[in-house]
Amino acid sequence: MFRDEVRTGPSGPVFLCLQYILLALVSIVAGCSVTTRQPPTVLLSRVHPGGAQRIAFSPSGQQLASGGLHGEVTVWSVDTGREQQHLRAHRSRVRGLVWRDEKHLLSVDRSGELRLHDIETGRIRSVDLAGPVRALAASGDRHHILLGQASRVMWIETEDLQVEAQADIGSQVISVAVEADGERVAASTSDGRVLTGTSHLSGWRELERPPSDANDLHFSPDGHMLLAGSWFRLLVWDVASGALQTRSTEHLGQVISVDISPDAKTWLSLGRQTDSSLYLIDAQSNRVLRRLQAHELCGWQARFSPDGRYAASAGEEGSIHIYDLNAPYHPVTVWGDESE
Repeated sequence: MFRDEVRTGPSGPVFLCLQYILLALVSIVAGCSVTTRQPPTVLLSRVHPGGAQRIAFSPSGQQLASGGLHGEVTVWSVDTGREQQHLRAHRSRVRGLVWRDEKHLLSVDRSGELRLHDIETGRIRSVDLAGPVRALAASGDRHHILLGQASRVMWIETEDLQVEAQADIGSQVISVAVEADGERVAASTSDGRVLTGTSHLSGWRELERPPSDANDLHFSPDGHMLLAGSWFRLLVWDVASGALQTRSTEHLGQVISVDISPDAKTWLSLGRQTDSSLYLIDAQSNRVLRRLQAHELCGWQARFSPDGRYAASAGEEGSIHIYDLNAPYHPVTVWGDESE
């Protein structure tokens, strides 16, 4: 087990400026470094003009949905990378994707349009939530989603798209999460808070504040832990006590996306600034198990398949990387931006 890291040091605008200066220096050094990275098993190169924003594995893990900057949604075969369906586009960038089952996909765009797609028939049920959406997460049974819109969170049933509960949590939502059994939810906000509450969106409780914004919250399968990404680090909360532990990473900037494997033994972390790398991390020791190929531009989202066999990531250059984690780890040497 790694040692807990004490959260100390400066904060505020001056510290953030120093972080950006450090990022610039690090990126210069990184351009002259030698690294090893595993290429993706399946590479979907530049399939979303302007950026691949969101991805979601189907319950079987055999299909991967992706959403782009211009509102397009596509379904891919995970094994072959072949396009299976190209769904009717939203009006603006895709902010969230969730499969209800193998035949039905929910998507929401920045404008607040929530759609339930029937993959087989092409039929769409649509609800206009009338406002920018920032975050989306699903319950373990996929019967409900939690949606973050401005300072409001909404608990929505996924068959009829009915809003069953909503609450204003006082500041702009950054990320939301739902416990596997659907009984507890979490949200991070732009004023530095991380909150947990019930699925009725009541009984809110603040956890220990992180040193910077908490990105892409996830509950562990047993609900005892909450994971998020931050600048250079991972944030780990004990849900019962609310205590925060920070973990160092190899990322050279903001960790924009994280995920927890179904068996809770490994985590994914995806960078946004400077490296955009994807790492497979041992949850117990914090050791990097696999260094996966970086995106050419900023990373957006990383996810495990429901059975834990696959990992995928999406980037701002519009590409999607899919990795078969059952395959042997065979990294290649990279000098700066050139592969040998």
